[in-house]
Amino acid sequence: MVGFVAATYWLTKSIIQPFIAKALDKNHGEKDDFQLLVIGMFAANLVPLGYIFSSQPWHIFALEFIRGLAMACVVPTWAGIFTRHIDKGREAFSWSLESTGIGFAAGIAGAFGGVLASILGFKIVFVLVSIFGLIASASLLLIRRNIFPKDGFSPRVPPSEKPF
Repeated sequence: MVGFVAATYWLTKSIIQPFIAKALDKNHGEKDDFQLLVIGMFAANLVPLGYIFSSQPWHIFALEFIRGLAMACVVPTWAGIFTRHIDKGREAFSWSLESTGIGFAAGIAGAFGGVLASILGFKIVFVLVSIFGLIASASLLLIRRNIFPKDGFSPRVPPSEKPF
């Protein structure tokens, strides 16, 4: 069942994400991206609270479907905003720092969460995951002023290669 739960999340996210990204690319500016990012983050971070109240396997499937929808909103919006704010000439390094930060956070949170789950139980861990996630989601509101308004930026286009 665990494999099918994971598949529910990944398939939902993977199917929906391109449609969301395509719709967001039609509107220039980052306000719509940012709003969807914040909404998606809040929704995804509420899902662990649902695990506490789950009593049937279908509850977990439904929660993972919701998390997949939420993350389909988060991933392309974050990538778009992050990419537009990267320093030119430092794109690879900037993306490596972003990935490294997520990797360290996931590794430390996983280890700490495992210890807490063995000492305090999973319900406490689910509550803490939601609380910290909601705090992280709320912290996004601090960068709201750095979001580009409609047509307030010019996207970088890679130089075209000249034919031989």
